[in-house]
Amino acid sequence: MWQNVRSKVIFLPMLASLLICSPARSDVSEILKTVYGKSPVMLQGRLFFGKCEGNGIDVWDGKQTTSFWKDEHCGPTSIVEYRERGNNHLLVACYYANSLVELDMSGKEIRRIDRDNKGKPFTGPNLITSDGAGGYYFSASGAYNVKAPITGTVMHLKAHSSRPVEVANTIHYSNGLTLTADKKNLLVAEMFAGRILSFPVREDGSLGTREVWARLQDLAPPTPEMDAYNGPDGLRLGSDGNYYIAQSGSGRVLVVSADKKLVRIITVPSKYVTDIGFGEHGADEVFVYGAFEQWKAPFPAAIYVWKK
Repeated sequence: MWQNVRSKVIFLPMLASLLICSPARSDVSEILKTVYGKSPVMLQGRLFFGKCEGNGIDVWDGKQTTSFWKDEHCGPTSIVEYRERGNNHLLVACYYANSLVELDMSGKEIRRIDRDNKGKPFTGPNLITSDGAGGYYFSASGAYNVKAPITGTVMHLKAHSSRPVEVANTIHYSNGLTLTADKKNLLVAEMFAGRILSFPVREDGSLGTREVWARLQDLAPPTPEMDAYNGPDGLRLGSDGNYYIAQSGSGRVLVVSADKKLVRIITVPSKYVTDIGFGEHGADEVFVYGAFEQWKAPFPAAIYVWKK
């Protein structure tokens, strides 16, 4: 899809919107160097982040980085607070191990989930978001190959459940996901199609018929370095009511309003922007995870902070 973007005409109104919405790069500061990863999450005054290529979770306290948990087979891509059964735990998506892992706050593994309610394994669990009712939705992306069969799914782990249920499928690499502000729809990044899908959320947590919420090419003009793997990666709802879309391959985050209008573009020096997180002051402080290289070891990356 993106191969044809370069040939499209960039209309002057869209170009003007880009010039108005784009902040200067000086708005962004690098806070630490790391390796390819995802999920910068502020918890208890510290920044947790998953190192996919480092196979662990590190914590940054504002001065130094320490290791919180390590599993050489995991490839963590998502970290969320998990308060099941009254515990203050973490739920981690292990992309390479095709599993979800529950950890306590000392880094001890409590349990591992690697099958759905029918006993079927899921492939590439990627990002996790709350369902607003004590459970969680997560993407199981399928093969990271634009030419592979389209096998991306969305899974739902209900509150007090030990096995997730598949609630959507046939998504061309499902990635970031978030509930809308009114909790009526689930937005899902369909990375290889370059678009955001919207699914109505039913009362039981299942999903209705999908619609295309937005195409990235309609939100902002393409960048020269776009390739077949350019598309929406991490997707978050900010406290300001805007949606933050990490556009991998373009070195930027698109900030989009609920009515699908481009609010601003946050640019960073790292080409492969994977995910976004928010600081203690909400969307006034945005953490951006970006890799300089995703195809060649040692997969150098950095985490940046953008402040309003």
